Amino acid sequence: MTSAVQTKPNMVLRLVILAAVLVAGFLTSVCIGDVFVAPREAIELIMGGTSGISAPGVADILTQIRLPRTLIATAVGACLAVSGYILQALSRNPLADPYLTGVSSGAGLAVATAIILGLDFSLMPASAFAGGLAAALLVAQMARRSGGLSVTRLILAGVAISAVCGSLITLIITQSGGAPQAQGIIFWLAGGIAGRGWSDLSTLSIYTIGGIIATLLLSKQIRVLTLGDETAQALGVDVSRLQWLLLACAVLMCGAAVSASGLVAFVGLIAPNLARMLFVRDERVEIIASALIGAVLVTVSDLAARTLGQGQELPLGTLLSLVGGPFFLYLISTSKGDEA
Repeated sequence: MTSAVQTKPNMVLRLVILAAVLVAGFLTSVCIGDVFVAPREAIELIMGGTSGISAPGVADILTQIRLPRTLIATAVGACLAVSGYILQALSRNPLADPYLTGVSSGAGLAVATAIILGLDFSLMPASAFAGGLAAALLVAQMARRSGGLSVTRLILAGVAISAVCGSLITLIITQSGGAPQAQGIIFWLAGGIAGRGWSDLSTLSIYTIGGIIATLLLSKQIRVLTLGDETAQALGVDVSRLQWLLLACAVLMCGAAVSASGLVAFVGLIAPNLARMLFVRDERVEIIASALIGAVLVTVSDLAARTLGQGQELPLGTLLSLVGGPFFLYLISTSKGDEA
């Protein structure tokens, strides 16, 4: 048995470590802020107790502000990570990402339109889904070639669609006549979870849990799909139906995340690649690991966004781009490339 072979106990141990890192990051995010809360008090409040609370108002800070915000950050990270994993499986290339393929920007344009129209937040995921799906279909059509998708064309088309959607969002803002919603769009474009609460989480959690479960159920077919469309068809997989199902899962999760956090880039690029580095080919484990890593990335970055700034919150999307940009360049430098 070679050292490259990963035993099941080893994989389980690594998953447990990832889960422990997420729990530690989650607890740190709940405890740290303008008012420090001892971990023991935080754990007691999360478990539903209040007898150990030492200062007035701490319970409200944790239960009404920090806890829902941290849970939303966790869900956003998991959504973007699994969405990125699906898009990389569909294109069979580790450089695919909801942001780079135009899905995030298409969803962003739809959400910006919904905000300026004053639609209810519960309709934001559906709006983002429609915008992301439209962008995904357009990019896929432009990247189509005989034998599958060209990843080079996919990324170039995604960049172009992102630029067009970004210009349209700017146009919406400049033509809003100073409407209050325009400020909401500007804040949302920079990425951030400030001001989100339990009602936002209840909507997001449906898309997060449903999308991850659906992806896990399709994991065996994803493995076959990565062998190539012709091989998958020969093994009895309805490739067209599977691609549509996976695309729907990716766009739905990405749309839900965008509606809650704004344009947050590179999570869907970093998390799946780190998951594949940590685990030998096992789609179910990779999906779970991607979700955990994505949740850690956004949770820790959100903590940094609200604690590192002097008197104001830093944009979440900017912080993640500072990490994701160099990681993307690293992947480009180590990849074999793709022929158009």
